[in-house]
Amino acid sequence: MSRAIKLSRLHAINWYGYNDTLPVEGNLLLAGITGSGKSVLMDLIMTVLVGTDVAHNHFNRSATGAHSARTLKSYCLLDTKREENGVPQYQRDKGAITYIALEFTWPAKPGEEPRIETWGMQIVFRNAAENQGHIKTFYCDGAMSRDDFLAVSQADGKKRPVEPAAFRHFIEKERDGRLFETQEQFLRDMANEQHLNFNRAVLDALLPQAMAFTNRKSFDSFIRDFVLPGDQLDVNSVV
Repeated sequence: MSRAIKLSRLHAINWYGYNDTLPVEGNLLLAGITGSGKSVLMDLIMTVLVGTDVAHNHFNRSATGAHSARTLKSYCLLDTKREENGVPQYQRDKGAITYIALEFTWPAKPGEEPRIETWGMQIVFRNAAENQGHIKTFYCDGAMSRDDFLAVSQADGKKRPVEPAAFRHFIEKERDGRLFETQEQFLRDMANEQHLNFNRAVLDALLPQAMAFTNRKSFDSFIRDFVLPGDQLDVNSVV
């Protein structure tokens, strides 16, 4: 079976200024003026693939090449970049439910539908006083649409992110998916050869560096970090 797996869709619901799903086809160019949200999407991809602990230290590096003050909270509650009496102000100051996810598609065999998997995170901040938020990772066997993450509010009739309990029922009961107890379980299963089949250690080191879009200090450091094996080479036979 071919392992040419492709990223085919991004889901960004209440992720900074985004509230939509975006298809990914062929060669994709992210273009826009400074502040339009290009790095926000890059950070979404990185967060799902390497987890919040690794991604947090690299937010916005695709724009600045260096560490920034952006946090998971600022992405979910939409930081206005203003302060009042030293307190950061958020547009979603009464809390928010955020969904970020990546859809992957396997090449289809003749006469068969392509295999599709969706991996993502549900991030809940109940109010602006919370700093960590509550994170649940999930897997869905198949594609998801924007409406799968939304529900009509009885209060005003508007579509809002699905509450955690309803989302769990949808994923586990209707889509035969799974919500993980820890991010470690999520990252382990996503990298498993039965799914995306990648080396986590290599991706954790390489992806944030690649998304920084900055030059390495030297070719020697690149070879040592990303080409040579991490363990000591046995040179006794050479000696």
